[in-house]
Amino acid sequence: MKQITCSQTKAISDRLVFDGDLNDKGTLFGGKTLSMLDENAGLAAFKFINVKVATANYDYTNFWNPITTKDSIRITSYVTGASERAIEVFTKIATTDLKTYQTKIAFTSFSTLVTLRQFGEVNFPELIPETDEEKFLCSGWQDRVMERKNSYHAAKVFLQHLDSND
Repeated sequence: MKQITCSQTKAISDRLVFDGDLNDKGTLFGGKTLSMLDENAGLAAFKFINVKVATANYDYTNFWNPITTKDSIRITSYVTGASERAIEVFTKIATTDLKTYQTKIAFTSFSTLVTLRQFGEVNFPELIPETDEEKFLCSGWQDRVMERKNSYHAAKVFLQHLDSND
């Protein structure tokens, strides 16, 4: 079985925050944040398995600290688990204050991406975590998979009670 390290799947993007990226409160617009997350997570998944993927879900998404034009941002994504057609990608956004150079975590999320059915069964490589962060995040992957499955079944019941005509 082929092996790949988490760091080999890593996608990193450094960006400045512009006035047009902000919401009415002067912080990075959540939709812009999710767009950057989706792009970076997709690249990490593609580095893991060289087939097209689609985003299925944003899991455990947290906005920890505001992001403003006083910050530069670094978006880091890497694969933390995979099975069947699903690939879990962890993404974090760290800010750096442009005057003080102080850094902090502003955003984290686990995303679920799936390989497209047209590619049939895909044999994922064995994922090898190396750093303490990677080992910690990968060690919780099986528990998150079970939580997602339970949530998926609850969502099906939820959707059955919604009226799509309104």
